[in-house]
Amino acid sequence: MKPARKRAQAIAQGRGREHRVVVPLAFETAARISARPVEVFRCDPTQLANALTELQRAIDADGMVVACADRMEFESSGGDGLDAALISTHGRVAASLEACARLRQSSGDDAVLVAGLTGPATLSRQFEADIARAGACFAELTKAFCAAGADLVLLIEDEGHVEDEPWQDAVRTAGNIARFHQASLLAWTSVHVPMPVKQPLSAPSSAGLGFIMTDTRVPADADIAALRSWVCAARGARSDTVKR
Repeated sequence: MKPARKRAQAIAQGRGREHRVVVPLAFETAARISARPVEVFRCDPTQLANALTELQRAIDADGMVVACADRMEFESSGGDGLDAALISTHGRVAASLEACARLRQSSGDDAVLVAGLTGPATLSRQFEADIARAGACFAELTKAFCAAGADLVLLIEDEGHVEDEPWQDAVRTAGNIARFHQASLLAWTSVHVPMPVKQPLSAPSSAGLGFIMTDTRVPADADIAALRSWVCAARGARSDTVKR
């Protein structure tokens, strides 16, 4: 079997239809491994990189989620507005970018790195900015995470977001940036953008190809053994043969 990142790149290039990459949407679960409060964990690139690596090893996933939206960009702005350059060098976004770069270097092709970013519609609402400006910020942050080594940018919007033409234009630009870096852009929920295959944490299945994720964000207090079992089932392996 190809290394995880090679499979992800093949999918991004449209030639990996037979491949499966299994990464649960688990980010804050790693905070338990670092034994640090979630708020501190999110802003410490060393803790992020170390704990995410340990989580991946513990559950034998194909990769790690290095960022998971949840007002990440807004909090990193420090109240200074929708400025991608500022956001990417402060707070949670800066920590995730640094952790992403470190993990890319340390994991090589053995791990897929997933960056969950807040989508243009939600950024527009949070910052009270027009959709064009929000879309440009989203594209710049997509570029930053792809340059740091992310293999999949997961666009996460609030429920009820509007996918009008300006929104689609913004997302199309970000998708082109991702493809330039041999990465993929998928949406958590969308009618215009491809989504990952979602498998319930309580009822995983080996059905589906491409990027396989849990159907909800995995909570911080999730049972590690149960998460490992989900990975095994989503991959189509038995629990006693998970190590590849």
